[in-house]
Amino acid sequence: MIKKAAIIGYGKSGVGAERILRLRGYEQPDLYDDAKPGCKPLAEYKDIYDVTVVSPGIPFSRLQEKPSKYISEIELAYSWMPADSKIVGVTGTNGKSTVTHLTAQILNNAGYKAVACGNIGYTFADAVADADEPVIFVVELSSFQIELLQDFTMQGAAVTNITPDHLDRYATMEDYTDAKLLALDFIDPDGTLIAGHDVRIINRALRALYKVKYIDSEYKAWPKLFEHIMNFGNFYVDTREFKLFGAHNLLNLAFALSLADVAAPMESDQTQFICDLTGMPHRTEIVPVYGDVKWINDSKATNVDSALTALKSCGKPTIVLLGGRDKKGDFSQLVNELIRCASTVCLFGEAAPVIRSQLADKLDCPVVSFPVLRDAVEEAAKLAGPGATVILSPGCASYDEFLNYEERGRKFAEYVKGTHNV
Repeated sequence: MIKKAAIIGYGKSGVGAERILRLRGYEQPDLYDDAKPGCKPLAEYKDIYDVTVVSPGIPFSRLQEKPSKYISEIELAYSWMPADSKIVGVTGTNGKSTVTHLTAQILNNAGYKAVACGNIGYTFADAVADADEPVIFVVELSSFQIELLQDFTMQGAAVTNITPDHLDRYATMEDYTDAKLLALDFIDPDGTLIAGHDVRIINRALRALYKVKYIDSEYKAWPKLFEHIMNFGNFYVDTREFKLFGAHNLLNLAFALSLADVAAPMESDQTQFICDLTGMPHRTEIVPVYGDVKWINDSKATNVDSALTALKSCGKPTIVLLGGRDKKGDFSQLVNELIRCASTVCLFGEAAPVIRSQLADKLDCPVVSFPVLRDAVEEAAKLAGPGATVILSPGCASYDEFLNYEERGRKFAEYVKGTHNV
């Protein structure tokens, strides 16, 4: 009997899922996606398949029939991963991609085979399909992916923080928080949760069998930071050898080292494993150009809290570029930091009028608006004098003008280099 499979949503997750389905003997899955050429419309889906893989970006409300039996790309890949592999997960609103990226690098530097995958861009399904031996999978999980989990176990997980985001999809902040914290249900009873001091997480983990370690962002409890030494008890690092920009990245390092220690226990001096760590593309990434102006690509800051985090590491004079597609963010949260560091705020894209309405009368610097990002970059280049910083930290989604934040970041770098004739 021929096994029949369907994939709902044929983005990166769906393409990865197709690889696993073919490995499992499903020759030609039916593909459903309103936005992809060659795929069937979502409205045509019928519940007639042996297995239906649902991509996280497609809510069931868009289907005429909800599948009675479904699986996510994450769980499909989980069922196929090499024996003796481990999974540590990372979720949260901000910092999760960087923590995922750093954790995998630390483990690889320490001599383990680890891969960063999941919502970070390289799907878990692709990572599993590419693996030919046991691997430590460091899996970034979005709230959309977590909501689809049913049969999945992690040896450890990190929750970086929970701040407002995706309120265009979730009715309330409580709904969004609940979706994030569902991840805690999938930690092995012998595993470990790494989290910040958040009462919502603390209350949710009270009755857990797994261990919980809470990271102190002031580094007074655990880990402790004395001068340059970050001490986790069983191991330590000299943070002078850590090269990434900003105080937020020091906190990301603390999460990454803690999670790496869960996957592969550490002891004594681990500084050698953090010396060459790289940051995420499009996350407070310096654009290399000649001149006395520092250009920072923080396109991955797709919500207000992420933009706020980046601004805390900036000083005056900074020209700040905000805009894109609004996700119902509260930009008034940026006021104090903008007053402290901004010399000009350049708004762009669909969200420019919304952001202006929340900021313009509260700031003591000029606020100027442009229809597209290129125009904002060209204006910033005219305004930026020697010693200035220009940061793209949009606080918005990219979909008004670009396919994703990666394309927005690449175009930003291209526009910057164009102003320098590079």
